[in-house]
Amino acid sequence: MTAILIIMAIVILIIIVGRYMVDKSQNTDRLKSASKNKYDYQRSKIDLNNQLENSKQDMKITITTSSSYKDDSIIDITGQSSNIPSNIDLKKYADGVPFWAHHYVFSYDEITRATYEQKGFYSFFKESFLKGEYLDLEGNTNYAFILLFDLLNEYETNKKLLKLENYLNILGQYYPKTKPYGNANFAKILAGDESDDAAKIKSENAYSQNYYYNNDYWSLGTKYKAKLKLNDEEVKLLNKLWYPSNNFCGIEYCFMEILKLYISVIVELNKKFIQEGSTIDSQFTLVADVVARKHYNYRNGSSNYKYCLETTTKELYSYIFKHCENAVRECYGHKRKISTDVYYSNKEVKAIYESIIVSRVSEILPILINTVAPPDEETEIELYAKNTSRWKSTFEELTKNYDGNIKKFIDSIHILAKLNKRNPSIENIFFDASKFIAKYDKESALTLYVHYLYYDLMSTSFDNKPFTKTIQKNLFKTNEQLHDFEIIVSELINDKNLDKAINGVSKVYEIKRKKIQLDTASIKEVQQQHSGTVELLNEYLKDDYEDENNSIRAEELNIDEIIMEIVPKNDRSQKSVTESTIDFTPLHLETLELFVKSNYSVPQFDLDIFAKSKGIFKNQLVESINEACYDLLDDVLIDEEDEYYTININYYQKISAK
Repeated sequence: MTAILIIMAIVILIIIVGRYMVDKSQNTDRLKSASKNKYDYQRSKIDLNNQLENSKQDMKITITTSSSYKDDSIIDITGQSSNIPSNIDLKKYADGVPFWAHHYVFSYDEITRATYEQKGFYSFFKESFLKGEYLDLEGNTNYAFILLFDLLNEYETNKKLLKLENYLNILGQYYPKTKPYGNANFAKILAGDESDDAAKIKSENAYSQNYYYNNDYWSLGTKYKAKLKLNDEEVKLLNKLWYPSNNFCGIEYCFMEILKLYISVIVELNKKFIQEGSTIDSQFTLVADVVARKHYNYRNGSSNYKYCLETTTKELYSYIFKHCENAVRECYGHKRKISTDVYYSNKEVKAIYESIIVSRVSEILPILINTVAPPDEETEIELYAKNTSRWKSTFEELTKNYDGNIKKFIDSIHILAKLNKRNPSIENIFFDASKFIAKYDKESALTLYVHYLYYDLMSTSFDNKPFTKTIQKNLFKTNEQLHDFEIIVSELINDKNLDKAINGVSKVYEIKRKKIQLDTASIKEVQQQHSGTVELLNEYLKDDYEDENNSIRAEELNIDEIIMEIVPKNDRSQKSVTESTIDFTPLHLETLELFVKSNYSVPQFDLDIFAKSKGIFKNQLVESINEACYDLLDDVLIDEEDEYYTININYYQKISAK
């Protein structure tokens, strides 16, 4: 009896297992038939997830698992949320994506295991991605992960953090499975990066839904709470801002003064609103309401409308910060301003923005700007280094207020030069100073000119241009004086001994007394000589000087000026020589010299003026230079950042002569 029961139990168990296997097989077939491609069960589940993630409904979901068994087909709606793009348009690949069986990709080297067909498609996929065209991988996520590690590898070469962040965000948006891995790798990069771009990203992501770090830690208010002795309300106020990434704010002293001014302006602005029977929050909301309804045409009360109110309010704070930054820039003699224009095109929006915010801020700033502390010496050095023409305004003040005290003027020039020790254009300070003082004191003019030559020799390229208006004809009353100075210049070029050259200048104007005994008979004989004797004497007293290293030619331009041209005989001119394989034109080389003189960063406005003076548009000039060296660098040499064009120093060294 017991044996019969055991047999019956086994039979029942076999029947149950059989039905389970049939049901499982049917479920598998249904999943396979739901898939539009020919791939396996796992790929069908990926397609199902992608279909859900690409849903056009405005919903927030989080994919989780509730047990040790990982089933990607289970979707759990939880309290945590992740933004799923509502309108992702993936482009179909006409020839069909080459199938690549799913496996875990840990590095870009996995591409070496791909077939010829897979490698070919990946190249096309990457090229399309970089052009802003995003292909439907049809579930073949290996390609997306290969691209992820490819982008990370390229960053190790170009170090362009903002570009990497942008690419990883796009990659994660269109191919969601890469997102957590992209975030994790990017977080590691950020942790070891102290650049301005990294600081900006850490701050900005405090307000995004896909931030990499704890937002409180990277917010401006938290960061500067101790340094600025902020209270809780001031911390919250600064936390509304994004970290600006520009040269001026990159100087912490300047940035902190802007923050202090910004806090004061907000406080005064709120006082004004309170006096008018309102508050800053209600007034900003009023502006944001008009922006949402008139600029974006959002329906009052909709989710988009509410989100717009939040983001627009933060933008308004940022606009006020920009006005404060411009005020500090002007106060510090940093004449290049940032744009404070809003992108709202609707007239009603512009009108309410101007009347509620701009008009009041414009009244407050002139009063509070007096509270900004003047820059200290270290900050002055930084400002002069970042704005290579900033010295001109100080120099104009010195010349305008010149009272005849030569020593005071010379001392002021040396102080100005000391503050410009990191400015690649420092030689121009002495150049202009020499021109100015020449009409008041000869020796001082020559001394300053020697300083000019010395710093020009120390720069990345020796200009070696004919200098007019600097060596004034009235500086030299005799050819002997000019000849002595030419010797000083030649020796300075050879040995770069500034002190020696300065000491030599003082001897140029020493009266050289010689005992002369006249021979009357000889005089009469000379008077009877042919006129050729006079020509021979003129040749002997010519204004040129030459030694084994240099040739210096002096030529009279007019009654007031002479030109002195220095021509080194050997390769001491220090001109940058680029790789012979790069087809740079003379205009290209002159442009690169402009960048070097400007510390590898030229304002767009200045480059525009330079380009126009050469009869070309600045964009054409930049593109032609980038195109000339792209094969060597595999990247652009000149990049556009905010209001500047910058050159990657490592790239410049690569194209320079070894």
